[in-house]
Amino acid sequence: MGKLEGLKPERVFYYFEELTKIPRESYNEEQVSNYIKSVGEDLGLETIQDDLLNVIIRKPASPGYENAEGVIIQGHMDMVCEKESDSEHDFQKDPISLIVDGDYICADKTTLGADNGIAIAMGLAILEDNTLQHPAIEFLATSSEETEMDGALGLAEDALKGTRFLNLDSEEEGVVIAGSAGGELIKIEIQSTYEELQDSMGFDIEIKGLMGGHSGMEINKPRENANKILGNLLKELAERMEIRLISITGGTKDNAIPRSAGAKVALVQEDRVQFENIMEEIKGRVIEKNKGKEPGIDISVERCETVTQGFSKNTLKSVVELLENLPTGVFTMLEGYDNIVESSSNLAIIKTEDEKITVQISLRSSIERRLKEMEALIIKEADKINAVYTIGASYPEWEYRPDSNLRKIAMAVYEHVFGVKMEAAVIHAGLECGAMAKKYPNMDLISFGPNIYDVHTPKEKISISSTKRIYEYTVALLKSL
Repeated sequence: MGKLEGLKPERVFYYFEELTKIPRESYNEEQVSNYIKSVGEDLGLETIQDDLLNVIIRKPASPGYENAEGVIIQGHMDMVCEKESDSEHDFQKDPISLIVDGDYICADKTTLGADNGIAIAMGLAILEDNTLQHPAIEFLATSSEETEMDGALGLAEDALKGTRFLNLDSEEEGVVIAGSAGGELIKIEIQSTYEELQDSMGFDIEIKGLMGGHSGMEINKPRENANKILGNLLKELAERMEIRLISITGGTKDNAIPRSAGAKVALVQEDRVQFENIMEEIKGRVIEKNKGKEPGIDISVERCETVTQGFSKNTLKSVVELLENLPTGVFTMLEGYDNIVESSSNLAIIKTEDEKITVQISLRSSIERRLKEMEALIIKEADKINAVYTIGASYPEWEYRPDSNLRKIAMAVYEHVFGVKMEAAVIHAGLECGAMAKKYPNMDLISFGPNIYDVHTPKEKISISSTKRIYEYTVALLKSL
């Protein structure tokens, strides 16, 4: 018996639970792509799987809808894989352990994958239900959305026949998304060399317990960045005593605000008491300063094995300067709106690799000019410390269309079904609608979805009742088209 058995709509939650059994981290999607393909084939529908593992399943129009414009229902098959530090879950092979808690489904100390498994589940449920009324449907399941949108960006320009596009990758019921941000990834490499250390001991410093979250949807919320906090801590420590950096790490995903970060430092044996006293003082002050926004923040300092080598003295100086000066968080708000982010930067990842330290920054903006302004600031900081930088992994913005007929119909249907008005919004997150709008300029696109909370974190949860309402709404919308 499945954990979700008995929940309504039954077939949506059946397919969602099946998806949670399949590893589907970005770039580990062959199994889930093959599963989606097999469902389409078992239903006797035209099914196409391309080289990027995108899957298209076509269902003919129901009687009376043969002359209607075709509709695309789309979601992405991959998920962000984050877990608590004490979780032993292996995303390469373990199924997600589901928990039903009242109106919510969550996972045991890991991300749930409702982003965007719920879209795949809804699409498959619609495909198998022959009682529904609808135009010709193309169900599109895309790959690697959470990284570089490889699937959507690489989709053949003649792959789709429909002209109306329903993206089910939004996370707030009652809101139809009509535009989204574009973005890019900047990688900075600080080259260095290890030096031999004499009479030295090592300590591990770890900052943990932050809330994290989606680096687009939650970048304007009062949440801190663990990489920033670590950089400030190391700066003060280095100003007060002699230390060497051995390694540094923080954050795991470009599109997640870092929840934890840590560094291993070396100091001479005779400075141990001084180090412990200074760290106790800094630790208390940092926790006190940040606990208003981050009530779960904790800092641990533990002795590690004897160390014999560390990075050169200038390496720590360069790392601290870079982390201090790189912009992170909201850069600009959309003019005329106090609740819509126009552009932002997420100091996403820092890691030690051989004899270099790599920093990755994720930029987002709905205005290309702002993106270039942030890019210039980051390049300037990299140049200051003679670091190497590369720019890549860009994805296009989706510009708001005031004349969208599909949006008008969608809002009217929502009000008819639920008796309340639907809100239209532009969001500060990357959606595959941007890639589709560039590839199919005449396509009419919208995005919507059920209530999902704390995506890209182990606290991710989806509302059961909201999923039911959004599925019923999608069915009604298809009937109206």
